[in-house]
Amino acid sequence: MRVSTPPSQSVVLSFLFLLQAAGLAGCSKLHLGHQAPASTQLPSDRELERIAYMSKSPGPDGRPMFDQLGKARSCRDLEIAMRWNRPPDVNGGAFNEKMIYLTSGIPESLPKQSEVFILGEIEHGQSLPSGAWGWSLKMPDGSEVQAIEAAEYWQKQEQAQQEGGPAAVVKPYARGRKLCGHGIYQGVTGRSFNGTGQVPLVSVLFSIDRSH
Repeated sequence: MRVSTPPSQSVVLSFLFLLQAAGLAGCSKLHLGHQAPASTQLPSDRELERIAYMSKSPGPDGRPMFDQLGKARSCRDLEIAMRWNRPPDVNGGAFNEKMIYLTSGIPESLPKQSEVFILGEIEHGQSLPSGAWGWSLKMPDGSEVQAIEAAEYWQKQEQAQQEGGPAAVVKPYARGRKLCGHGIYQGVTGRSFNGTGQVPLVSVLFSIDRSH
C-alpha cells in the first residue's frame, strides 16, 4: 500500500489531548444528565438501551459520557456512543466544531481538518514501517478512502489491550471487516490502493474493527 504522510504527530497528539479535555453540555431522555438537551439529534431511548453495557463517567461539565469506547460490540454501537458524546448538531470539542458522521461517503464540500466519525469496510489493511497502521476502506456508497492511524495511537490501543483493556483492535488486516472510529479529514491527499490516483485521507485518532 502506498501511503500519504500523516500530519505532524505532535500536532495530532496535542489535538487529541484537547479533545479529551473538552466537554459538551446536554442531557439524555433517560435522565443521564442534569441539563436540558442542547441537541435535537441525540440517540433515542432505544438506541441508548442498546449500549447500556458501555460504561460512563462524568465529563468536565458533569454530564455523563461514554468513556470506554473500545468496548463497543459493533461499529453501530460505537456510532451511538459517539453521537451521545458528540451530537452532530452541536458544536463541541477542542475547536468548538461539529462532528461530521461519515457513514455513507465523503461530501466533496467537506473542509479539511474536520473532525469526523468514519465507517467503512476494510479492503486492505497493513502495518506501516513507521509503526502506524494504514487501510484502504470501501465506504457504503462504494467510494474509496485511505485511513492512517499514527504509531502513537496504535501503540496506545495495543498497550491498553495488553493491560486488560477492551479489545478495540481484533483483526485490522481482515478484508471485509468493518473499521470505524474518530479522525481528522485531510482532504483528497491519500493514495488509492491500486496506486492510480488520489483518494480522501483520514488521520485516525481511535479505531475499532468489528465483524459488523
